[in-house]
Amino acid sequence: MPPIVTVIIVIAAVVAAALAAYFIYSTTARGVRQVSLTVIGQPTLYARAGGGVELRVTFKNDGTADVDLSGSIIVVQDKNKTAVQFNLSSTVGDAPKVLKPGDSVSLIYTANATLDQFPDGALATLQTKGGYQTSFAVAKP
Repeated sequence: MPPIVTVIIVIAAVVAAALAAYFIYSTTARGVRQVSLTVIGQPTLYARAGGGVELRVTFKNDGTADVDLSGSIIVVQDKNKTAVQFNLSSTVGDAPKVLKPGDSVSLIYTANATLDQFPDGALATLQTKGGYQTSFAVAKP
């Protein structure tokens, strides 16, 4: 076999191995970047002075990707098994609404409802604009 053919075969093998390694790396890197929100403490429903209900909850991002909580909603199941939507009202302090891995934030969500509509331990589900969801139970004081 002429030396040029051997050189071309070796170069082709090196290029093929590099492409395979890049494919494996990029697939793995994309697969491990995920959001994992954990609820810190006990999310609690409170009656608002001006009417309505507020839900105070603290989230921690235990994942490996950022999560944007701006525009997120929480749906809480009332005593009649009906979903009541709570909209993001504010953060506690000047905390950012985009959580980087390892960060936490305390948020306040509000709804036009009464505190009596909800049982203690009601099921709640956070839904972000990016499609991430997590469920947890809420308490009443």
